[in-house]
Amino acid sequence: MSLSSPSAGAGSAVLPGPRSRARLGRPSLGGVLQLGFWAVLLLIILLPCLAFLVLAVSPRLFEQGSSYFTLHYITGVFTGQTAVAIGNSLWVSAVASMIGVAVGFPVAWLTSRTDLPGRGLITAAMWLVLLLPSWLPSLGWVRLVQLDGVMYRVGLHLPFVTHAVLGPAGVVLVLGIRNVPFAYLAISTALAGMGQEFEDAARVHGASRLGSIRVVAPIIAPAIWSAAAIGFAEAVSDFGVAATLAYQANFQLGTYQLYTAINNFPPSFPVAASMAWLLVASVGIPLGLQARALRGRSYAVLSGRSRQVVRRRLGVRSRLLGWSAIGLFFLVALGVPAFGAISGSLLADYGGSFSLSTANYSAVLSSSVLVAPVIRSLFYGVITATVTVALGYVAARHLTRSRTRATRFLDFLLLAAVAIPSVIFAAGYIMAYNLPILSRVGIDLYQTVGLLIIAYAASSLPTNTRILVGSVSQLQASLRDAARVHGAGPVRAWLRGIAPLMSRPLIYAWLLTFTAVFLELPISQLLYAPSQPPVSVAIEDNLSNYHFGLGTAQSVVAVALALAVVVCVLGAYRLLAPRGWRQVGAGR
Repeated sequence: MSLSSPSAGAGSAVLPGPRSRARLGRPSLGGVLQLGFWAVLLLIILLPCLAFLVLAVSPRLFEQGSSYFTLHYITGVFTGQTAVAIGNSLWVSAVASMIGVAVGFPVAWLTSRTDLPGRGLITAAMWLVLLLPSWLPSLGWVRLVQLDGVMYRVGLHLPFVTHAVLGPAGVVLVLGIRNVPFAYLAISTALAGMGQEFEDAARVHGASRLGSIRVVAPIIAPAIWSAAAIGFAEAVSDFGVAATLAYQANFQLGTYQLYTAINNFPPSFPVAASMAWLLVASVGIPLGLQARALRGRSYAVLSGRSRQVVRRRLGVRSRLLGWSAIGLFFLVALGVPAFGAISGSLLADYGGSFSLSTANYSAVLSSSVLVAPVIRSLFYGVITATVTVALGYVAARHLTRSRTRATRFLDFLLLAAVAIPSVIFAAGYIMAYNLPILSRVGIDLYQTVGLLIIAYAASSLPTNTRILVGSVSQLQASLRDAARVHGAGPVRAWLRGIAPLMSRPLIYAWLLTFTAVFLELPISQLLYAPSQPPVSVAIEDNLSNYHFGLGTAQSVVAVALALAVVVCVLGAYRLLAPRGWRQVGAGR
């Protein structure tokens, strides 16, 4: 006797029951979260950027010109000093990106794969290099090598050094040094999660230590290419070096030309928007190279059977060579800017006399007006880093799951946002969120703390995502599926299968965002709420009003506080995280 309905043939469709119909009509939680994610990207990145970029072709929409459509400003970018400045930015950024990877990779290898002593100090020093705003080391170099600078005052007359530093070579050097921490963090997190078996296989087949590195390098290619792409985009968009060292060297860069167009009276927003179009398009260069190099390959190497890394023992000679090279890098990266800032903060009258004094530090620490911006920026940095890491992980998952049109668009959108200079990014927020139509519907975000934090998060999200994508790309779906098979829900499965492997990269990404936001200047200067300046704005106000001693002392205090936050977060992770989490990537 058949249990099926007599009217149900072999090709008949089975009608869903009441519970199935309810499921079909109700959107899934994953679909809602994905829709919300794209809505957030639309509101915080795409809309502000488009609001500014559209000025290049339709200035009348924002009352910046008489034409609803024109290519006049776009074509003008390819002529005169503007074309020279854009060309300089492109080749300088390419070289600086290569310097960042060339220096960051061996340092990451030494700290992740060998028993080089002082590895924790190297990581802390990298965070300090990352923490310093680009204008601070630039001013340190200028103060050292200029014709009436420290080098000449102590009797070192080296004109060739002055010409080398105050020129394209100096600009490339400073930007290249700025890119090393990005490469170091992206590559070291990828190396930390990768097991020992690949190097062991290479050594079994007769490969030398250098040969085993050549085997591992292609496996972490996503992290290497991400580091190169971040370095290029960061160098293209950097304003601090362009406004200080490059300006002193009379070496025009695109970001300073953008600033000049906006700072002129009257400002020329359409011209600046046209230059921004070209800088955004330039990120297609590293993206195209990355896509071509990684096309058709899988880099999912992490699984439950991955072996913990055993650190290679270095001989005395190798340790000395390693520390000598790393010490030289930190001397160049930190010694000069530290000397410039500290020497300036200890001069009581900053040039009126040469007596050393702690009066500037006493004034900063005893004045609530000078301390309040530091505390304010600390709060902004913590909130922004927490929000950005959550969004960055989701974005990294999207980029590594499959190469669809949506993920390719997301990849370009995030990297293009890195290439947009911060001053243009902030101008986009002014254009987008100061429109009268928003006020009519009750959205009044302009000149509020909320809009400033949103802008911070939007500007930090692209870099944060690129840092995480190398580690996320190594995760296999079986890690989460194994926990689900044993009855764990989605959150518990993530905590059991993914969190132990991603905890260290997520902590690094959080600290990266915090340090980037803490002393950020262009966005802070254009979008801070009235009477609530962040510390970078307060420092700039002191320096521009010729209170050099107070400004430099305030910057030293701010850097020391931010470094203390980095040390506390890493120390808390070491003390409070489960032992298994800390052992992933720590080696033996």
